[in-house]
Amino acid sequence: MKRIIYKLLRYFNYLLILGLILSYISVYVNPEKSWFFAFFGLGYPFLLLGNLLFVVFWILKKKKFFLVPLIAILIGWSYISSLMQISLKKTDLAKIEEPVFSIISYNVRLFDVYDWNKEENTSGKIFEFINSQSPDFICFQEYYTKPNGQISESKVLELLHSDYGAHINYTNENSKSNYGIATYSRYPIVNRGVIQFSNSTNSSIYTDIVFDSDTVRIFNCHLQSIRFNRDNYSFISNSKELNDEQRIKEIRDISSRLRDAFVKRAGQAKILSQHIKNSPYPVIVCGDFNDVPVSYTYQIIKEDLNDSFTEAGTGIGNTYLGKFPSFRIDYILHSDDIKCVDYDIPRVELSDHYPVIGKFHLLPESS
Repeated sequence: MKRIIYKLLRYFNYLLILGLILSYISVYVNPEKSWFFAFFGLGYPFLLLGNLLFVVFWILKKKKFFLVPLIAILIGWSYISSLMQISLKKTDLAKIEEPVFSIISYNVRLFDVYDWNKEENTSGKIFEFINSQSPDFICFQEYYTKPNGQISESKVLELLHSDYGAHINYTNENSKSNYGIATYSRYPIVNRGVIQFSNSTNSSIYTDIVFDSDTVRIFNCHLQSIRFNRDNYSFISNSKELNDEQRIKEIRDISSRLRDAFVKRAGQAKILSQHIKNSPYPVIVCGDFNDVPVSYTYQIIKEDLNDSFTEAGTGIGNTYLGKFPSFRIDYILHSDDIKCVDYDIPRVELSDHYPVIGKFHLLPESS
């Protein structure tokens, strides 16, 4: 009987190993051509954890088979750093001779206009938090204003308690409310550009800013959202209340929404990547990619850029805190001309995303 159980466990481990290998392959496969692999990239943290548990299990059972899942894990060792970082030494910012600037990238979920957070004055608390960090640049996603309401553009500037210049792009604009993304800067803005995505309310912008006598191009990105509806979230929260037919229906609907988002983001990532390559200045790419590091979208955008989290972060890198499993989907990437000296993900629960904060300086040869 024991032999049969071990055999079944081994077969199950083989399935987890296969899934892990497919997750590695997913970063090279364009979902526009084959979206199947993208699901394995999304499941990478769970596939990794499953194989790690099996490594421990086989070791405890004194089975040499532990080497098989261990080798599979080691093949994708570089991806582990995208999930978590162990930093034993923090950079002493006081010892950096070059001027340091800070950036907050934050999906603010429309400043909680629909009271999702179930707290009083969530928008005010968001601005209080931002002011406490005193950032030089702010990249908002799911930015929201109401021309004649409590959160107008002029009111935002007032709440920020600083003299910021603004670059705002609305993808849904009318007389009652406006939705889009916005970049705020304490330094002079010398150029603005919009990267509009077809058939989508998501978009990206780039803002050229003069800092320390040099120009830096900041990309603020919000890539294709999954757009789950209320039934989807209800299923994720408590699927036990549904019968089998309802479960199958919801699983199909969620899978379809994920597939469509994978495909759209792939096209958006290629457009954004080309703009990054064409930049005449050092770049910083901020935003909500709506995709994980083990994905085609992330790899296409990142390419030759550096990830601030892997460079200067510490701990678990998850940035999403909604009902869907908590993944890292918010990023600050940068070119080689720029160095990240500090990175943080404050556990501020005022949106369904945590803010991400980076501190940077221009390397001497770039200025």
